[in-house]
Amino acid sequence: MNKKFYLSALLMACTLSLSAEEVITDTTLMTFNMMGAMPYYRVNYTYESVAPDGVTPVTLSSALFFPQRIFERTAMLEIAGKEFNASGLVLNNHFTITKRDEAPTVNSNPLIEGPFATLGPSLIIVSPDSYGFGVTDDKPQAYLIADATAINHIDAVGAARRLLKKMGYSVADLFAQFGYSQGGHSSMAVQRYFDTHEVDPAVISRIDYTLCGDGPYDLKAMMDTLLIPDATFPYPCGISLIVEGQIEGANLDISYSDIFYAPLDTKLIEWNDSKALTTDEINDSIFACIGGNPSTGIRVDKMIRTDNISRTNPAMDSYFQAIYDNSVCYDWTPNPDTRFFLYHSADDEVVPYFNMEHMRDFLRDKCGIGDDKLETYTSEGRHVDAALLFVMNVISKIGALEADYIANTTVAIPTIDSNNDIPASDAWFTLDGRRLTTKPAAKGLYIHNGRKVLIK
Repeated sequence: MNKKFYLSALLMACTLSLSAEEVITDTTLMTFNMMGAMPYYRVNYTYESVAPDGVTPVTLSSALFFPQRIFERTAMLEIAGKEFNASGLVLNNHFTITKRDEAPTVNSNPLIEGPFATLGPSLIIVSPDSYGFGVTDDKPQAYLIADATAINHIDAVGAARRLLKKMGYSVADLFAQFGYSQGGHSSMAVQRYFDTHEVDPAVISRIDYTLCGDGPYDLKAMMDTLLIPDATFPYPCGISLIVEGQIEGANLDISYSDIFYAPLDTKLIEWNDSKALTTDEINDSIFACIGGNPSTGIRVDKMIRTDNISRTNPAMDSYFQAIYDNSVCYDWTPNPDTRFFLYHSADDEVVPYFNMEHMRDFLRDKCGIGDDKLETYTSEGRHVDAALLFVMNVISKIGALEADYIANTTVAIPTIDSNNDIPASDAWFTLDGRRLTTKPAAKGLYIHNGRKVLIK
C-alpha cells in the first residue's frame, strides 16, 4: 500500500459516491434452527466500489440480514423522540472462506447471521461478500489486504444506507462492527481506515464498537514464525491464501515459484481460485501433495522456499513491505471514542495467540486506549470451536451497547405499526421489503407469510 493507492482510492470513492447505483438482486426468508425454526430475512444487493488496485471500478455484492420484526415492520423504536425501524447497522466482516457457496449472499452462516438476526438487538446486519466472492468470484480474493477490504466494506455500508432509505426503512445512527478470524483482521482494517482517512459521515459518522475474534492482526510476526527452522503449521491453506493475497492484492512483481516449491506453485493457486473447495479440502490436498496431516501439520520448509523468502533478499522487499502494510497493529492512531473488544482462544492452532497480545499492547500501550474502552477475553478451544462463544459475546455486548444508546436518549417503546389496513401476520411485501397496505393486484412476485407468492 502507498500514497498513490490512498489518493486514487479516495478519489474513486468520491466519484462513485456520486454515481453509485445499488441494485437488489434477491430477497429470501431464512431460518435459524434453535428451539424451532426462527425466521429472519436476507436481501442481496450489488454496489459499486474499487478493485484492490484502488483505481479500477468494480461491482461487488453484499447481503443485508434483517430480524423478522424489522423486515416486516411489526415494531418500532422510539429514539430521541423519533420512531425508527432499527437502532442502526452492524457490519459483519466474514471469516475465511474459499468456496463460492460460503459467501454471505449465497449461504447465510448458521454461526453468524442467524443467531445475530434472531437473538440480537434491533440492528440490520451488513455482510459484504468481499472482493473475490459473490459477483467477483472469478477473481483472486483480496485476502488480508487491509485498506482495499476496508474501502470495499465501507462502500457496502454506504450502499446499504441508500438502499434502506429507498426501501422506506428508518435507521438510527448506532454503528458497530465485528468479525472472526479473517473478519477480525478486516474489522480492524475498517477501523484503521476510518481513523486515518476522510470517510463520508453520511456513510459512517462514527464507529461505536469494534469486536474482533482470533484475528491475524500481525502478519509480520506470523511470517517470522513460519520462517523459523523446522517450523510446522497445521493449516497450510492459510499460508497460500496470505501469499496469494499479498501478490495479487498488492500487485507485487513476484512469481509463485519464488515462494512455493513445485508443484504447489501452480496447484495452490488453482485450488484457491477454483472457489470449489473448502479450506479443509484445500488443506487435505496439500497434505496429500507434500505429507503431513491436521494433527502434525506440515513442515513449512517443504511448502515454501524459506531459503529465498528472506529480508536479506532484495527481490522479496516488496513482499515483506506488503506484509507490514497489511498488519493492523502498527503506525496508526485509533479513535479514542470507539470501544474495542478483543477475543482470542489461547489454544488457537491457526492464528497464534500473540496476535491478540500484539493488538492489545498496541491499542493500550502505544495508543493509550484505557480499560473503559478496551476489553480483552481469553477463551479455550481450537480456532473453529471458539467461534460460537465469540458470536454469543458479540450479541450480548452489542445488545448492551444498544440499550445504553437508547437509555441515553429516550426509552424505546415498541409499537405495532398502525399505518396498515391489514394485521402484520397477514402482511404482503414487495421483494425489496416494502410493506403493502392490501393484497397486491399487480402481477409479480411478493412475500406473504414468509413465502414467495406469484400473483398472475
